[in-house]
Order: sequence, then C-alpha cells, then structure tokens
Amino acid sequence: MTLDYSALLDEIPHLLRARAFADSLAAAPLFSRIGEAFDQQDRALAELYAQNLGFPHVSAARLVHFGEALGTAESLDDDPETWEAEEQFRASLHQEALMVTSEEGASALLQLVAGQAGAIAKERATDVFSHMPQMSEAGLNCLVGHVSRAAHCMALAILSDTDEAEPDHPFILRWSLFNRGRWPVGITGSSFNIY
Repeated sequence: MTLDYSALLDEIPHLLRARAFADSLAAAPLFSRIGEAFDQQDRALAELYAQNLGFPHVSAARLVHFGEALGTAESLDDDPETWEAEEQFRASLHQEALMVTSEEGASALLQLVAGQAGAIAKERATDVFSHMPQMSEAGLNCLVGHVSRAAHCMALAILSDTDEAEPDHPFILRWSLFNRGRWPVGITGSSFNIY
C-alpha cells in the first residue's frame, strides 16, 4: 500500500487549526453574560445568524430568566424548520471538511472537540446554574448539548476552511455568541432567543 504523503501534509494545517480550537475551549467565557441586556455586537451577531440561516424575518429576543431559557430550549422540538436548516448546513460543512481532510483525521479532531466541549460546558453550567431551583440533570444535559453541538459545528467550519472563506457563516456566528458569554437558545417563531 502506497501512502499519499502530499495529501497527508495538505491536511495538517486544517487539523492543527481545529486542534487549536479544541485547546481554546477552556478559555471560552461560557455563560458569563447570561440574561444581560444585548450590546450592539450581540444584536448584530444574532440578526446576521438568523438572516444567513435563511430566516430574515427573525429578530433577536433576550431571555431574562433561566427557567424561561430552559422552557424555550424544550419548545425547540416543536419547530423542525430551524433544525432542518441547521442540519443542511451541518451536512454541507461535513462534506466540505472531508474534501480537505481525511475521514480519520476529521473524526479524531471532532471527537477531541466533543470531549473538550462537553467537559468544559458541564463544569461551567454546574458553576453558574447549580444554585437555581429549575436546574436538573435534564437541564444540565440540555446546556451541555447546546454547547457541544455549537462547538462541533464550529470545528467543521474550521476543518473545511469555512471560517476563513465565510466568516459570516451561521455556525461561526452562533459560536461567537457562546464565546461572548451568551446562550443562543434557538429560534421559535419570529424570535432568535438568547439568554
């Protein structure tokens, strides 16, 4: 069997950038600005996310209370349109990532990101929300799931070079909101709900 060393060398920069993202997760200020009033950048990121996902009629809506955020997260299951739009973007990014990285390399980096994101999200969510009466194991799983999904999609954007080619891609914008201490819960009706 002959190894294609040039192909392996070509994918190393993509894998290294994804590895750097995984390493940076520990410094992400997850949940540090929940419930606060939007600043100009929060609102701009949120509205551009909705527009670029294909929902230009949607506006940013601030959630003020943890219970409200959890309830909104639970109601997302009733709105498959947004989920389908995100899934199409995710599948497309996955295919693009496999055009520039091997399946083995991409899989290894995505597993690394998943492990890092899950552990860090669980720790931060426990620190921030454990004193709240609405907090439960299901609530913790919801929070960790949202962060993990966003980090996974951001890693796909990096592996496919979309973060450099399309800085306004919805998944990059969503991760930017997490990285600003917000919880972008999701779209319901004409609102992009952010805690």
